[in-house]
This record gives sequence, structure tokens and C-alpha cells, in this order.
Amino acid sequence: MASNSDPVKASEKQFLTTETNPAPAPGQPYDHPGEKRSCHVPAAARAWAVLFVHGACCVAVALAVAFGLDGYMAGDESSPHRVDGKLLLQVSDITTLVSVALVIIRIIVGWWSTIVLWASGRYMLHRAAARTDRKTVSRMIRSKLPPWLQSVRKFPTDFPCWTLSVALLAVLIQAFISPILTGSINWNTTFRISNTAISVSSADPTANFGTWYWYNAQGAFDKRGYLRSAAGYASSAWADPSTVDLHGNSLVGNGCRHIVNDDALPRNSVLVDALLPCINVSSIRWYRLDDEISEDDWPVDGRQLTLVQDDPMYYYQSGVTVVFDVNRLRRGPDTSDRPPPADMFSGTMTVVLLVQRRNYERDPICQELPNTIFGDMRALPYTVRESISTAGDEKCSLIGKIDFTAGVTRSHRATYISPRLVEDTTPIEDVVYEPNPWVWEAIWTMPDLMTMLAVMNTSQVPTYNNIDNYVSSMVRQGYLGAWDMLSRGFDMPESAETYSAFPAEPRLLADVSFARVFTWLGLCLLMTLSGVLILGIVLRADDLTPPETLRGEERMRDVGPQTFLDLMLG
Repeated sequence: MASNSDPVKASEKQFLTTETNPAPAPGQPYDHPGEKRSCHVPAAARAWAVLFVHGACCVAVALAVAFGLDGYMAGDESSPHRVDGKLLLQVSDITTLVSVALVIIRIIVGWWSTIVLWASGRYMLHRAAARTDRKTVSRMIRSKLPPWLQSVRKFPTDFPCWTLSVALLAVLIQAFISPILTGSINWNTTFRISNTAISVSSADPTANFGTWYWYNAQGAFDKRGYLRSAAGYASSAWADPSTVDLHGNSLVGNGCRHIVNDDALPRNSVLVDALLPCINVSSIRWYRLDDEISEDDWPVDGRQLTLVQDDPMYYYQSGVTVVFDVNRLRRGPDTSDRPPPADMFSGTMTVVLLVQRRNYERDPICQELPNTIFGDMRALPYTVRESISTAGDEKCSLIGKIDFTAGVTRSHRATYISPRLVEDTTPIEDVVYEPNPWVWEAIWTMPDLMTMLAVMNTSQVPTYNNIDNYVSSMVRQGYLGAWDMLSRGFDMPESAETYSAFPAEPRLLADVSFARVFTWLGLCLLMTLSGVLILGIVLRADDLTPPETLRGEERMRDVGPQTFLDLMLG
């Protein structure tokens, strides 16, 4: 008996439920307008709150990325999280924070998506000018797409339906815009100078002034080893082509480089108040065809210039450069128990550049050489001199005057190019030169050393259409390499100075694309603005209010066979 009565009761309950929820008349609310609602916060207020929170979160994230993150120096995986008492974020930390912010915004979007789909469905079923059937609304809720994207026949024909379609599309695109924000952050390698200094010594710990005696006593024999050391210093100082421009000029500082002890300081570290060798070539003037060359300039006996009994004038490789002053050639010091007197140089010397060796019978004369490492000599207004003819060959050289200043300088700030190499960053025109015992010894070593560098071809200096810069670079490398050899070989460690060095710490610099950030913000706020439009113009409070039959578990159990969609849509 009981089993036969259950279907009847269910049918009656369904009938009563349907009767208690009739379709509302125009202008009336859907659900029991006379009853007092149990919601503490009106549905419309909740919808407006969701929109406000979404817009505020989008603006906050965009401003934080654009103005807070741009230019931030983050640590890499080897960096501690606290440096100098301050928090240092790593790239992974920042990526996590941005991802969390996007997840929160995505949750808010999902919340709003539920509200707008619910309200749009009820509006299209009950208040739209062209009513929509339940099947279409059900498909819209499942796919979260406007009906006209499912069927052309459902194309909107009035402003409210167009507004709802835009709102639904604005919600849809929120799922695809996160990569625009995450892709707006680029990370470039950079560095930060530490505030903690370490002490470094100015002298090579292996230096021995006692060998200065043998350097002078044994003539060329003992000097050959030191000459090779100077060539090694010069080559290592200029071995990195990324530190020079296309003309051979330094990109780091003023070109005054110095070999230091290896104190394991990374590149870009800073050395302060250090004594460095420095040279500046002011000008080079080559003799022209109608110029009269002084006997002091040419011809010259190369045996007077060499310190190792290796005449630089006998070499025939293109690019060999020699700088000298025949009126001040090296003579042995009066005594070897103390360094030479401190001195510096500022003036003019003779410079000779070997352009090419030619054959009498096959090659054109020196003034018309078309193919050299320096380009077409026929286009240059210089006089190319002929010299030292042997076996039908002769060398074509340029002769001129070079003005330069050489000495040492107290560098207020020098940058580490490598753990063993620093370069002064003072503008070359502001350098203050000081005398030093090794200045003239370095100048006298330059003819041999510059010849060796040219033959070794380790200068990294471009030659084509670059004669003046090539010669200036060879002079600079020769002087600095020779001074480093003398200082690191003969300076006394017991009288060495102690300098302060500040290590460079690796960092990753955030470079934010403002165009991408604000594109993301515009797409993000599109949902907010479209929501404001439909809440303010299209939807009413009743569209946002759930049906009475969905409030409370007891009423849900009493619904019977009605579908959830039927109840949700009223």
C-alpha cells in the first residue's frame, strides 16, 4: 500500500511546487515577492563586490609589475635571501608571487562567470525581447559561450543581448591572457657592488728586487725572459675581444689596464685608489711626400733600439711598429742596488710602421700598393718609404711623429675585467700622471715588445682602414705590458701598498615590457567594465537572485524530479 501511494505523493508534490513558482508577470520578481529573504547580503551587492575586487586586483598587479618590479635586481640560485640585512628575492620567488596573484584573479573570474551565466540565462528566458528556449540557455551555461557562437540564428538583435554577449566573451578571454603578463618580464644578467671591502696587495708576492742586478748585468741574456713575460702580460690584458670596439679602443674604461694578483675577485668588481700604469696617445702625424724627414727620424739603426740583440728593423711582417727617441736611448743604470729614479714622459717620439714587403719585379712601388692589411695605400696621402732592400725585396714603411704621455696614475676607481686584470675608469682627459721608476724602462722595452706583439698577432686590433688606431693600440699595449713586467718582477713586496677591493655580486635585472603589462590590464579590465555595463543597464536584482527552491537543503530534497537547470532558471 505504501509503495503505491509514493508516486501519487511525488506527483502531487511536483504539481504543488510548480504551482508555487509560476512564471512572474512583467515587472514582478521571480520568487515570492511578498516573503522576507534570508540572505544577509543582497545578490546585487555581491555581484558589484566581485567586480570591484577583480578590477582592484588587476590594477594592483599591473602597477606592482610595471613600477615595482621593473629595474629590480633579483638574486640567482647562488644568492642568499638576506644581503646587508635586507631581503633579496630570487627569480623563482618573484615568479611564484606573480603566479599566486594570477591564480587569485582566476578564482575571482570563475566566481563572476557563475554569476553572469546565471543572470544572463534568467534574463534571456524571462525578460529578453526575443525569448530564448531552455535548451539554448542550457548549452550556453555548459559551454560558457554566447548563443550566437553556437548558432547563427541566435544572433543578438538588441542592445541588452549584445551587452550580455560582450560580457560573456570578456569572461572567456580571461583564461588566455595570463601569458601576456608573465611574458612581460625579461631577466638580464647584471651585478651589484658589495659594500664589504677586501684587502689586496699591490705587489706580486714572487717579485724580487734582487734580480734587478742580473737584469742589467747580463745584458740581452737575462732580458729575453722578461721580454716574453711582458708579451704574455700584454696579450692577456687584451685577449678578450668583447672589451674593445671595432677600432681597438677599450669599452671598459680609458684603456689603462694593469695585471694584478689573482684574489678570486669576479668580473666587474671594483678596485679603489690603486696605482696603475697609464698612457694616452694624443696625435700621430705621418710625413707627406714634400716633407723633409729629420736624420733623427730616418734612417735609424735598429741595433740601437733593441735590448735583446734582436733588431726590430729586420722583421718583415706587416704591422710591425716601433717607437723611439734616438736622443734618449737606454744606457745601463749607475747602480743596481736601488730602483731607477722616478720619471714620466710627455712629448713627441718617432714612429715607424711596416706596411708591406714588396718585390722589385712583381709588385708596384710603395706609393701604389693596392692590397695591404691596412687597405689600399693609394687612397692615403702618406709617404711610404723604401728601406732595407735585400734579394730583390724591400720594405714599405710609414714614418711619422707620435705625441703621447706615459706615467702612472692613482685610480680612484678601477674595474676588474677578469680576476687578474683591472682597468681605470677615469676619463682619459682627466687622468693625473705621476712619475714612477719603471716608466722609462718600459719605454725602452717597447721597440722589442711591440715587434713581438705584431709578429705574434695577439693584439686583437683591427688593421683595415685603421692605421692610426692600430698604432695607438700597439703603443698602449707595449707600454702597459712592459710596465707590468717591470713592476711585478722588481717591486719589493715588503714595501707594497694595500688596496681595497669591492667584489661584484651577480644579479638578474628585471626588464618589464610596459606595453605587455598594460595590454594585459586592458583585457583584464574589459571584464570589469562589461560587468559594470550589464549590472547597471541590463540586469535587475531579481536576475541575480537564486530561486527560492534552491535555498536550503530541505527544499532541495523536496524538489522531486525537477532538474537543477529548471530550478536555477526559475
